[in-house]
Formats: sequence, C-alpha cells, structure tokens
Amino acid sequence: MSRVIRLNVVEQKVLSNPEAAHLLKDVVERIKSKEGSISPFLAKTLNYLSKHSKLKEDVGVEAVKSFLKGLGYKDETIVMIINLCPKTVEDLRILLDYEERYVEESVLNETVEYMKNVCL
Repeated sequence: MSRVIRLNVVEQKVLSNPEAAHLLKDVVERIKSKEGSISPFLAKTLNYLSKHSKLKEDVGVEAVKSFLKGLGYKDETIVMIINLCPKTVEDLRILLDYEERYVEESVLNETVEYMKNVCL
C-alpha cells in the first residue's frame, strides 16, 4: 500500500535527463535498502531517464553545462540541448525559445560541433 510522503521544496532548478537519472538512482538505492523494493512508477521513470540520457558515459554533465553557459545560453536552453543533442543548426534553432537574444550563427555552429563530440 502506498503512503503519502509530504515534502518541502527547498530548491527548484531545471535538470537534464542525466542529472535526474543520477539523483533518482540515489533515491532508488535508499528506498530499496529501507523497503526492499521500489514502486513501478519509480522503476519506469528511472528506466526512461537512463535510456534517454544521450551524453557519452565519459562526459561530465557539468562540463557540458559550463561550456554552454560560456556561450551565453540560459539554463532552460542548456537542459534542452543536453537532453536532445541537436546534430544540426536547424535542430538547435528549435530549442532557442527561452533565449531573449539573437544567437549568432557562429555560436550555433560551435554548439552543434561540440554536441556532436559529447553525444552518443
């Protein structure tokens, strides 16, 4: 039987799929050690996040975020870029809704080339 757990939101921030998967793995391990099993919802969510993490295993999310932040992208855009790993400038342009600025073509090209190297 499910129990209701009340949580207080301490911090709110956007997370990429790899970051969410990492955090959820920790939570799942703690729940498993205390209760022996996890809910099907948690299992499905963790499975989804693990399958849809498109960064190469040896690439750190923080390094990618730092690079993209250095190019001037907002956090929301950075997460979308990490989650979707655009391979063309056209694909990248679709993700720029949160940007309140014109992004130079050279920055778009640099972003795409970088993501080609860090994505699966």
